[in-house]
Amino acid sequence: MPRNAAAGEPEDKPASAPVSSRSAVPLDLDGEQSERLAHDRKFVWALARGLEILRAFSARPAPLGNSELAEITGLPKATITRLTHTLTELGYLRLIRRLSKYEPTAALLTLGYPVISSLRVRLVAREPMQKLANDAEMSIALGARDRLGMIYVDACHPATVSTIRLDVGNRVDLATTALGRAFLAGIAEADREFIFERLARKLGDKWPDLKSRILDAKAQVDERGYCIADGEWQSDIRAAAVPVVSPDKTEAMAINAAGPGFLATREKLETEVGPRLVHLGRSIAPMLSR
Repeated sequence: MPRNAAAGEPEDKPASAPVSSRSAVPLDLDGEQSERLAHDRKFVWALARGLEILRAFSARPAPLGNSELAEITGLPKATITRLTHTLTELGYLRLIRRLSKYEPTAALLTLGYPVISSLRVRLVAREPMQKLANDAEMSIALGARDRLGMIYVDACHPATVSTIRLDVGNRVDLATTALGRAFLAGIAEADREFIFERLARKLGDKWPDLKSRILDAKAQVDERGYCIADGEWQSDIRAAAVPVVSPDKTEAMAINAAGPGFLATREKLETEVGPRLVHLGRSIAPMLSR
């Protein structure tokens, strides 16, 4: 029963969550959004907390103890203890008793698989992605935005060369990667400005320089269809990426080619890989439409 109803107050009066509950708001949301959710009677704080626990295992390698989960999420340790117990009982976490720490179980795959299996674009893109990976000797990935990052929804690696091995579910930065910048270049200006505001609040003094680099990447996309990021995400990695935007402009993703600098030379990206990425992005874009 809602707290206000129990106190005999009108049902239609907005119910504020306790101040301590606000730490359950997703990590990348700003104060204004936190305040809005704190007064949203339909927002289920217990569910939000539980999902933040599961997300924490993407932020830091498992296994994680209750103290580490409290540090990552900002939730009180007592709350963490109840949540990890519940998630363990439901089969989503496993307790490693000798370490007193938790790790995700295969049951979590049942939550993500419906998303992956419903993406028609993956089915169309996989064969040309794998061919490009083999030809260019670079990793090719298809990514979608996740808050202030990009999450891999598919990845192909060259058959004969060892290169970076990020796979489905891995998350990379939105502001410093070619993948993220290509995505930002492809979306509507209003959506881009909304994300810029969040990035500015998160990055502080670092934001003006990064914003300039992101806008430069957009200019590259506008001019030639792809952008290049050279050693910003990781010092030895160079990448090219293109936006993938549905014909009706309602859906957007991005696709990249990345590898160590000695393989992913600028000349190779500009003369071979970049143009092929542009063609690939345009060929799979119709599959984003519902």
